[in-house]
Amino acid sequence: MKKVFKTVSGICLTLALCCCSKPKEVKITLSGLCPVTIPAEPADSIIEIKNWIAIGPFEFQPLFTDPAKTFFRKDLKRYGIKEGAVDEAALEKLQKKGVNVFLMESPPPVRLFEYVWKNAPKKSNFYLVTRIYSAEKQEVTLIADGSYSYAMWLNGEKLVEERVKYNINKAGNRFINVSLKKGENILSVKINRGTNMRSWDLITVLTSRREAQRIFRVNYAADFAVNPIINHSLEVYAGPYSSGKVEIRNDKGETVAGGSFDNQNTNGQPFAVSDLKKLEAGFYKTILTVGGEKLEEMIYKGDYPGFVKKMKAAVATVNQDSLYINDLTAAMQRVDYLNGKPGDSNSPGETRFLNRNRVFWGYSLNRMLQKDVLTQLMTYTDENNDPGIFIFHTGNRQQKVPLVIIVPSGLEGNSMIEDWYTSNLDQIETDNALADEYGFAVAWIYAGGKKYSDDKTEQEITAIIDRLSSEGLIDGKRIFITGDCEGGRRALLQLAATPNRYAGCAVSGPVTILEDINESPIDLLPQMGKVPIFIEHGVDDNIVPIENSFRFYAEAQKLDLPVEFVEVGGSHVSISKDNHRALFEFFSRMEHSHKK
Repeated sequence: MKKVFKTVSGICLTLALCCCSKPKEVKITLSGLCPVTIPAEPADSIIEIKNWIAIGPFEFQPLFTDPAKTFFRKDLKRYGIKEGAVDEAALEKLQKKGVNVFLMESPPPVRLFEYVWKNAPKKSNFYLVTRIYSAEKQEVTLIADGSYSYAMWLNGEKLVEERVKYNINKAGNRFINVSLKKGENILSVKINRGTNMRSWDLITVLTSRREAQRIFRVNYAADFAVNPIINHSLEVYAGPYSSGKVEIRNDKGETVAGGSFDNQNTNGQPFAVSDLKKLEAGFYKTILTVGGEKLEEMIYKGDYPGFVKKMKAAVATVNQDSLYINDLTAAMQRVDYLNGKPGDSNSPGETRFLNRNRVFWGYSLNRMLQKDVLTQLMTYTDENNDPGIFIFHTGNRQQKVPLVIIVPSGLEGNSMIEDWYTSNLDQIETDNALADEYGFAVAWIYAGGKKYSDDKTEQEITAIIDRLSSEGLIDGKRIFITGDCEGGRRALLQLAATPNRYAGCAVSGPVTILEDINESPIDLLPQMGKVPIFIEHGVDDNIVPIENSFRFYAEAQKLDLPVEFVEVGGSHVSISKDNHRALFEFFSRMEHSHKK
């Protein structure tokens, strides 16, 4: 995770020596839990909360209780303990009553399903408690995300409650400004798996207000509308900001509605721009101004299914002999697929997620018909005459620019139309913005989905480069490749297969060591030639251990290969979606050195 550091040692280290090691027979106590320490002037970096006391999971009877409603069960009440008020006495009482209480250390995300050994269908709520030691009384921001439902309390005061969230793909859903008192503060969490017995996932970090505002501007740059498909009003989430201005503009750039808010906590109640009945159906640009910075998001006013019907009619009029018709057909299929998804009326989070995709890809199709689009679906046919689809973005269609190929991690579907990229819209838009900033085009490939193979991916990349080069959209001689985790492994394998194709490779948290020697990048280093490689890896990565990158880098040094390795703080997840900035900076350096 970029811009993340390990929990400040200081007081924590001192306390660890005296309170964090004890015989197994000793009861769990708050004083025995090593606190996360916040210095008097916290740096603009992320402090992960990793040490917890866990209570539960508590049981329910599925035959008599709907799992989706178990969040409302107050399991602690039967022991005379108020939710959000677990103290030393409460912990002692719970353990005397035989309730499961244990210490847990886990870099974000906490995956509590790992602690459910049996009878998972009967388990519901976990309660977590952690200590926060603040050197001074101060204002900070708690960034949190979880699923299925969760609630948080600080020093007994309820901060937030989120219900029916199916995923934590944003990895920072809520930005909650909190006041820490000097000395010890107690953060309590209740987390519920709802209808997904493998859930109970949680991310919690602390940071300065300034850094929280920066991360919000990155992660919510085009996602601040609570629901981007509107009728009579538009609600806006402003994260750590309590004041702001909202403008709604038509396709002529005219402001047709808006409003401003001051001293409003939008975690509790979104800011609403009302009385939008007068607006005609169509797309509008919404601008949120906070802290002097402007964020922009497209919204759709009116009957979206009606819009989809109009798009079908428009696509049907396009010349069928045109190469572009294949792209339009694929885009129409995606829009139709999203429009046909039922969603979940009980989940505001799922509704927002689905509608944002509907607006994004609907607007993309609309712009494709006008041949004025930045991000679109494109098609290709490989050397075996097999068709395929990829996502292409360029902010500069006037000249050829170098291309960055982004290789996905393992996908489980059969079609780009329906698969993972739908749920990864945040990362797509953030990386596209980075590509524009550094002067690159981007191709998000599918790599065969669950039918992935090195050879198939090679054929796909070849076909994509051929098409983009033939249309003058990219500089076909300046190709870069990147990927995270398993995607990083696949990117390195592609580099080994055709090193002469690439001007550079940058990967984050890559898998480089596997038992199968034919698929381990570390064993293929000699085949990667002198192509510059950049690797960044989190020191606390609990999914792909940093040993993968240590050993890869050490082997590269023995072979005198141009490999850079940067060890960053944090785990496998990234709170800030611009975590790939270092990768694009590397590609930019390669470009500048090439032009000299």
